[in-house]
Amino acid sequence: MDESNINTQSKIKKVLKTVLLFFLLLIIFFFVYIFWIEPKILVVKEEAIVDKKLPVEFNGFKIVHFSDIHYGKTINDKELKRIVKKINELKPDVIVYTGDLFDDSINYTDQNFDSIQNILSDLQASIHKYAVCGNSDYINKDKYIEIMQHASFTVLDNSNELIYYKGNTPIQFIGTSSILEQECDITKAIQTNENDTEYFKIWLSHEPVLFDTLLENNIRPNIIFAGHTLNGLINIPFYGYLLNQEGINKYQKHYYHKKQISMYITNGLGTYKYPIRFLNPPSISLYRLYNE
Repeated sequence: MDESNINTQSKIKKVLKTVLLFFLLLIIFFFVYIFWIEPKILVVKEEAIVDKKLPVEFNGFKIVHFSDIHYGKTINDKELKRIVKKINELKPDVIVYTGDLFDDSINYTDQNFDSIQNILSDLQASIHKYAVCGNSDYINKDKYIEIMQHASFTVLDNSNELIYYKGNTPIQFIGTSSILEQECDITKAIQTNENDTEYFKIWLSHEPVLFDTLLENNIRPNIIFAGHTLNGLINIPFYGYLLNQEGINKYQKHYYHKKQISMYITNGLGTYKYPIRFLNPPSISLYRLYNE
C-alpha cells in the first residue's frame, strides 16, 4: 500500500473518531441537560385573560397559578424557596395551587412536612390563596390539608367561595377534588345559598379531564385552571409530548376553549416518575384578568 493511501486512511480514522467523540459528548450533554439543568429552570409565563363577563371591578386582577411540585423528586427545600420568592415578586392578588404537592413514590418524614409547611407559609397574596388536592396527595391527604391551611390556603374540597376586589360584586372560586381518585363531586362543589345569583366563576381542578365532565353536565364556568399533565415532561418538536399520564392524552396543549369555557393548563414545576424535562421547563403562570 502506497503512502498516499495510508495517509488517506489515517485521515478517515481521525474524522470518524472526531465524529464519534462529538456524538458521545452530545449524548452526555443531553442527559446532563434533561436530568440536572432543565428541571432546575424556572420560567414565568404571563398572559392576559379577557372576558366580557368579568365584573369591571376586577380589571387588572392578578392570579398566580402553580402546580405539581412533587416534592422530593426534583424539588426540595432550596428549589421550593426559590419558587416562593418568585411568586411573591409577582405580587399576586390571588394564588391558586392545583395539586400534587406530594409524590406517591416517596415516603415523607415529619421533617419533610414541617419544611414544606414553613416554606409555603411565606407565600403572599393581597386577597387570598386557594388549593385543590391532586391525585398524588391522597396518600397524605390529611397532612396536605393541614400544610395548606397552615400556609393560609383555603382547600376547596368540592366547595366554593366568593371573593371581592374593588367593589360590591364578587367572583366565585370553585374547587373539585381528584377525578382519578374518584373524589370529584361537582354537584356539591357548586352548592350555594344564593342560587339566584350568577357569578363569574373560576374553577380549580387538578385533572383537566374535568372539562369533559362539566360539558356533559351543562355546567359553564368562565375559567378552569388545571395541572396534572406536566406536558408529558418531554417535548419532541413536530411530534408532541411524551410520557403523558393516565387520562390526559387528549389534553396536551396549554389552552382550550369550548362552549364559552376557557381552560388553562400549567406544565407544572416538578417531575413525575422520571426526574427529567426536555423543551418543557418548569413554570409559574401569571394571569391578568380584564373585561375588555
